[in-house]
Amino acid sequence: MRLGLMVGYSGAQISLPMEMIKEADRLGYYAVWTAEAYGSDAVTPLAWIGAQTTRIKLGTAILQMPARTPANTAMTAMTLDQLSGGRMLLGLGLSGPQVVEGWHGVAYGKPLGRTREYVSIVRAIFAREAPLVFQGEHYQIPYQGPDATGLGKPLKSILHGRRDLPIYLAAIGPKNVELAAEIADGWLPIIFSPAHYAEAYQAQVEAGFAKAGGDKSLATFDIAPSVPVVLGDDVDACRASVKPFLALYIGGMGARGKNFYHDLACRYGFQEAADQVQTLYLAGQKDAAAQAIPDELVDAVALCGPQLRIAEQLEMWKASPITTLNMTTFEPAAVRVMAELVMGADAGRPDRTISIPAPSTQTPAASAEPTPATIFERMAKRVAATPELAAKIGASFQFNLNGAQGGSWVVDMKHAAEVRSGSLDAADCTITMRDEDFVALATGKLNPMAAFSSGKLKLQGNPMIAMKLQGLF
Repeated sequence: MRLGLMVGYSGAQISLPMEMIKEADRLGYYAVWTAEAYGSDAVTPLAWIGAQTTRIKLGTAILQMPARTPANTAMTAMTLDQLSGGRMLLGLGLSGPQVVEGWHGVAYGKPLGRTREYVSIVRAIFAREAPLVFQGEHYQIPYQGPDATGLGKPLKSILHGRRDLPIYLAAIGPKNVELAAEIADGWLPIIFSPAHYAEAYQAQVEAGFAKAGGDKSLATFDIAPSVPVVLGDDVDACRASVKPFLALYIGGMGARGKNFYHDLACRYGFQEAADQVQTLYLAGQKDAAAQAIPDELVDAVALCGPQLRIAEQLEMWKASPITTLNMTTFEPAAVRVMAELVMGADAGRPDRTISIPAPSTQTPAASAEPTPATIFERMAKRVAATPELAAKIGASFQFNLNGAQGGSWVVDMKHAAEVRSGSLDAADCTITMRDEDFVALATGKLNPMAAFSSGKLKLQGNPMIAMKLQGLF
């Protein structure tokens, strides 16, 4: 089993975890994947990543087919593939009706037929066997509609692409999974459960292989799910950080009766919980919807807890048919831990061995407990001693802490390279917490994702920028 790193798409401001990506590249991760919804696109960040890495493959998970013609997608993939030295993995998907019709302004139509035609055209462009001619239900090349000029003619790509450039399909529903197994080189599932593969997917995958003919099998097909990985000693807190994500997809991605992820949870045997989550989410009760996600569902689709527990959970994934585990995480330590557990990376180097320390059995003296003020003083000393931290972080933060030991502090790594008490106008991120929660976060007792998802950490700004602060604690 190989490892990939899923970085997704950005929020209001573009932010890429480049240090984490470079570490994955160094450790031998197979691929890094970007995504798009209705904001940042998937290709531009991937080009940026490709320019700063050397061997990790560059995947889109996914490029939205309704957003681009097949020819445009083929041109983009071939260009990035050549610029990166043959590292491109082309992941395609339809998205959902809300985005396709509400954002791109085109009909959702017949997804299976459209996908089949789209992939056929892209492969024909890659192959360059003849000038492109395609007459299908959804695409006609050259265009011959009633408003055609009649001047279009078959063309062959000027750029010589790779005939075997891998194409992946995102698929959730049974018919889409079967189609992916038939016509694609790999499959990009989400909310994937290895324990439920046999009843939820196996028949569709095998049917797709049979339609493809030849020697197509699991040995030649990359099953590459996105898997949340949350590292920490508090298993419940780690699970809690995954539940809002599951609630969003199961409850809010689509309308009632037209939600692929809700249907998937039902196929896993969680219909009662899925119905409750959807009802709560569509009623605007998002926190309650997250709380209604069963722990068992989280454990089926995510890796949560300390390193030893994740190692035990991984055995199920290793025994399943998946070939690439694409982890989603905000924690740089998780990238290294997963490399150790899956690839044995750096196992003999004590300076790179990552472990989660066991809780201390000794009770520290009350005077040894840090306060927010002493933590910020320590941060200020570190910044003064390590000037390059400012350039590495490159952002400004406003901390507003409530409680007896609270107050306001500024961490400015953008303008002045300083840590001080007070306020800063137009900080890149504003973080609001209780004083004791901040101390727990800074001392490693509170997982950042768990703090955010539980409401203990309130954030204004880009969460990916906030993750850069970990190097200062």
